[in-house]
Amino acid sequence: MYTIVLALDGSEGSSRAVPVAEGLARRDGARIVVAHARTRALETAVEAMLLNHVDALAEAGVESSLAIRDGLDGEEAKVIAGVAHEVDADLIVIACRGRGPFKGALLGSTTQRLLPLADCPVLVVPGAYAGPGLGVSETAEVEA
Repeated sequence: MYTIVLALDGSEGSSRAVPVAEGLARRDGARIVVAHARTRALETAVEAMLLNHVDALAEAGVESSLAIRDGLDGEEAKVIAGVAHEVDADLIVIACRGRGPFKGALLGSTTQRLLPLADCPVLVVPGAYAGPGLGVSETAEVEA
């Protein structure tokens, strides 16, 4: 089965990737593994939000699960790449904040650090993206 790793950090920005991953999963009959790098001992609110996303995906008919792995602050990309490798992912979907290449290089970007580490394609949902996921009706436009 086709597997999509959906990388979420609990921020509103990262949640922009959820409808995109869901649309791809529906279109391709894929399962979604929501992946999170826990860098703090207590992330109760974040983990509850992640479970809500998994439950909502399941209610929408998309097979989904949650993979939370502990990691050090700054090593989130390594953790996400590790989860993708564990589950033999076909695609990683992740959002970026859209700070631009200069600020991203100065401040660090999980998305930028993930690209050379991933052993599968990475779909980046840009910071300015406000559209829907890739639904069945949009498939023809994407493939054209």
